[in-house]
Amino acid sequence: MGTHDAVPAPPPPPPPQPALRPCPRCGLTDQVRSVPAVYHSGRSSVTSRHPHGDHHHSRTREIVSDLSRALAPAPIDNRASVRTAVGVGVALLVIACFTFLAGSFAGDFNADDPQFSTFQDHHAFEISPMVPAVAVILAGLLFLTAVLLHTSAEKELAGRPRAERLWAEAWYCARCGTVHFPPAVGLGTAALDLREFRRIVWQTGGYGHLLDRY
Repeated sequence: MGTHDAVPAPPPPPPPQPALRPCPRCGLTDQVRSVPAVYHSGRSSVTSRHPHGDHHHSRTREIVSDLSRALAPAPIDNRASVRTAVGVGVALLVIACFTFLAGSFAGDFNADDPQFSTFQDHHAFEISPMVPAVAVILAGLLFLTAVLLHTSAEKELAGRPRAERLWAEAWYCARCGTVHFPPAVGLGTAALDLREFRRIVWQTGGYGHLLDRY
């Protein structure tokens, strides 16, 4: 047989799927799904368009169901707070630059110019040098807050991969509204309410102290 007549090797078999675990409360499987599947199915993005003159601005926001929040493997991250702090800080820096340049530009005018004197008489104003200084200080505080929030979250959620490995083993029964683990996990096979399930997962990740906050 020539080399061109060789039969290609069959593709490797798909990885085995975890066995569906019956709910320990009702004993059925028809409403049982893996916790990650239920969690992700409760999260969706909605894009809305808002007219602004001749243009339309799109805004995308995430919608999270109550069940998905209850099954979350970790607290909702604070990236939104960090982005807000950074955005406001940048806006304050822009204001500081604008007021500083406006004050410098106004100071460069010749006060003896009759046109400028007339303008001053009718539009008397003075940009305080404190305005840009205060804006810069506030921006610095906001940037520091963003760094502290990010650092705190990274430290508190360092054990999230460990928690997610346990979380991915769990099953949710929509009929009973409970969660259970397979025997191999070693945590028992009893039906758990959502709060007890969250406590087990979050304590595994090392951030069980955040239960009361969230």
